[in-house]
Amino acid sequence: MTDSPSPELRVRQMRLIWRDTFVVPNAARDFLDRSAGRLRALPCWESDSRIEPQHTQPEVLRVIERVSRGVAGIGYPNLLRVQFTPFEVANLRPTLDKYRRSPDSLTERQLKDAGLDADYNSSWITVTPMLLLHRAGVGIMQYHVTLYNLPGFTPDQAIERVRMGFNWELLSIDDAWREVLPDGANEWPVTLVTPVNPGRWLMAARLRDLSQGVIAARLGLPPIRKRARRRDQVVEFLPPRPTGSTSIVLVDTDPAPGDDFAAFAMQHAPELRGIGSLDTDYRNRAGWLIERELADNLSTDAEMALYLLGSSELMLFNGRLVEAIAYNKRKLRLTDKETAVTYFYMHYGVLMEWVYLQNAILRAYLQQLDALASEPSPHRRRMIAALQGALGDLVQYQEDITPYATRVEFLQRAHAYHKLDTLAERFERKQELLLNYVSEFHD
Repeated sequence: MTDSPSPELRVRQMRLIWRDTFVVPNAARDFLDRSAGRLRALPCWESDSRIEPQHTQPEVLRVIERVSRGVAGIGYPNLLRVQFTPFEVANLRPTLDKYRRSPDSLTERQLKDAGLDADYNSSWITVTPMLLLHRAGVGIMQYHVTLYNLPGFTPDQAIERVRMGFNWELLSIDDAWREVLPDGANEWPVTLVTPVNPGRWLMAARLRDLSQGVIAARLGLPPIRKRARRRDQVVEFLPPRPTGSTSIVLVDTDPAPGDDFAAFAMQHAPELRGIGSLDTDYRNRAGWLIERELADNLSTDAEMALYLLGSSELMLFNGRLVEAIAYNKRKLRLTDKETAVTYFYMHYGVLMEWVYLQNAILRAYLQQLDALASEPSPHRRRMIAALQGALGDLVQYQEDITPYATRVEFLQRAHAYHKLDTLAERFERKQELLLNYVSEFHD
């Protein structure tokens, strides 16, 4: 790493994708069809990937779907993508510091004061929620955000905004979202939802609470019977807590990287790693750790670098992006440059979705096999059905989900980084042991 001083890094535009991955227990084989019907019944539903014709879909959904079909077409038929109505998020930390209270103990007056402060400071961030479902009963709730700052965010300011996806924050929602909140649900942490204007509500919550208590809970309900009270069912069912991940896309920085991403990454290594790994103490990390994590650029594109940092990914654009955007707007008939930027980074975003999906599918089937094996007397039919389901959901991805050689190589390296190969080996060994166990027990 260089010892020469470098200008402080500023982030003038960045995109964020906050993800919550969850598993719906005992998902039926018609999981996607059943889920599509339930989600379309929600007031906050806006559109989904099955809506025809495609040009009627919202622009963001349509572009991401276009990337998903093109980059990972082999696995695409097993997916359902849904877009919900947007809402707003603001930093709750100043309010918590001011009143010295925990987020779940704020009063109605304090919530309204926090909302007035956010209005006055124009600190609201618009969030576009999207849901990705796989037929195996795995879902990824994704929250897309675009942030601009002309002088540029400092690294600490950028990290603070990235971490908002996992902290308690102030949420401003409309009537559509208010209607689907599970009031009084067991373990539901939101105890106060305050009306401030007609059609507008404030609450202190985490995005993960929406993923678990609103979306995942609806998908995990048993089939709705006549005279069933849907709200009561939601109260009775809250799935396990989801796991989180983040994609951070630095679209415009000052200074901007040149063609040599490696040199730029080493020049601003602590700040870049801090932003990419959500690390507030990035200044005190060992140099060898920073160099190791920023030494491997997995991108095959000249205009972008990509680094894997734990459960997050850092994507970084250079000056070539301007020319590439102009070219793709003409070629693909995209509406504006913002959509063109989304089209670029979602090529890798879609591949990372599959990494997290496969990770969740493997872990879900491992847990299912463990539960079946721990029963006093093994149920042969259920075990065989579980193994058949696992084969159907996993074997198709052993030959990769994309026909492009560079994308296959990227997935292989991402799989190795997230240790999916190790998980797959564990599953295969457990599958063999379970088959032998069932055979010996019944024979």
